[in-house]
Amino acid sequence: MNLTPTQKADELIEKYENTTIHLLYIDLDNDQAIGEGQMTYLSATRCAIVAVDEILIMRWNLPHYGNKEGELFWKEVKTILTDRL
Repeated sequence: MNLTPTQKADELIEKYENTTIHLLYIDLDNDQAIGEGQMTYLSATRCAIVAVDEILIMRWNLPHYGNKEGELFWKEVKTILTDRL
């Protein structure tokens, strides 16, 4: 099943948001140090943007990639993610 850019953005955020953190990091949403817990929505969104940036840089042979349509798909995913910050 092919996902829309919005569905892909939702899927990426959900994957990061459901990740348990087991190391110290600074949560940019509230400037608190967290040693363990669930990633916040905004942190998950930032991570998803980094992932999409890497897809665009590496030009991997992934679904929706390898042609102009694919590049436009991932750029739209990034726009949707960025708008959610």
